[in-house]
Amino acid sequence: MQQQIDRCGDCHSCCKSFGWIDDNQIRLIELDIQYEWDRCNKLCDNNRCTIYDNRPKTCSDFECLYVESDLPKEYLPEKVGFVTNLRRDEYGLFLNIVPNESKKYNIDARKFGEENMENILVMKKTAEEMWAFPVKQINVSCINGEHLIEC
Repeated sequence: MQQQIDRCGDCHSCCKSFGWIDDNQIRLIELDIQYEWDRCNKLCDNNRCTIYDNRPKTCSDFECLYVESDLPKEYLPEKVGFVTNLRRDEYGLFLNIVPNESKKYNIDARKFGEENMENILVMKKTAEEMWAFPVKQINVSCINGEHLIEC
C-alpha cells in the first residue's frame, strides 16, 4: 500500500504528536513502536513510515481534519503546530487538538490552547461545516495534561 502524500505532503504531524495508541499493547511491543508525545520511532527522516503496511489500527483509522477538508495549505498541521481530529468519549463527540512533539517542547495544554485559539477556531468551524453538527467541546491534549474548552 502506498503512503498518502497528496494532502499530507511532508507533514505527518499525526506521527509526531500522540501520547497513546489504542491498539493491542502486545502488537505495539512486537512492532517496537515508541511514540509517547513525540515523534514515532517508525517515522524516517523523510517523514515516511517504515511499517506503513503493518501499522497499528489507530494509525490506519486516524482521520486528520486537514486531510479530510479543503482547508488551504496554511492550515497544514505541520504549519499550525497541531493535528486535529474528531473523537468520541463517554460524554460524546469532541474536537481533539494535539500539539506536535509536546514532549520535546514541554508544551502546556492550557497555554497552547490560548496561544493557538485563532487556528483552533478555524478547525472548529471547518469541522462543523464538514460534519454538520455543532462542536461543543474542544480538547487540547499533550504531555502535560489536557485542557477542555467549552464552546
